[in-house]
Amino acid sequence: MERTDNLKQYWTEYRQKLNDLFDQVNIDDVSKVLTVMIDAWKQRHTVYVCGNGGSAATASHMQVDFRYFIRHFSKFHPSIVSITDHAPMMTAIGNDTDFLDVFKDQLKGNIHDGDVLICISASGNSMNLVRAAQYAKTCGATTIAYVGFLGGPLKDVCDISLYTPNPIGDYGPIEDLHMMYNHLMVNYLGRDEEFLKLEENYGYQKG
Repeated sequence: MERTDNLKQYWTEYRQKLNDLFDQVNIDDVSKVLTVMIDAWKQRHTVYVCGNGGSAATASHMQVDFRYFIRHFSKFHPSIVSITDHAPMMTAIGNDTDFLDVFKDQLKGNIHDGDVLICISASGNSMNLVRAAQYAKTCGATTIAYVGFLGGPLKDVCDISLYTPNPIGDYGPIEDLHMMYNHLMVNYLGRDEEFLKLEENYGYQKG
């Protein structure tokens, strides 16, 4: 019973942390991010996503949802690529060059003017993400950061930042919020008229 009581108390505290983050969410900024993504797809451009650790898992999850879950309401397949998933490429770059370049070097020859790069980080201090964002901007891509804690350099490097401050080192709630952004946006697309028209505009047949 002691564990159960302690867990109930911790759940109350954890839920309050999430509610504190939810209260800070700026839906106008979330809308800007989604607009940038849809505009890129309208022009047949690609959204790239990256992160480290738990944020890498969120990046991978985004590719699954925006490429596959979306089939429930559209036959249009957005071009979205998580660059956290190619272990041989990442270890080659990390071993032969520098781990700071594991994302930037994957973008070389791939990211172009009109594309989008989303960098996910609890702290905003991951320099491999900062380098990737800086490189993407030189290629004409729009850069987006999902960040918490104090925002770090990533917040200021990127064109748009979904920044929700929270206590330094409190990874769980901010990573939950970043995953929630993914689920919020991908599920919302099922009622977004501009996005739903892409199916018709690019020749996908219903049924």
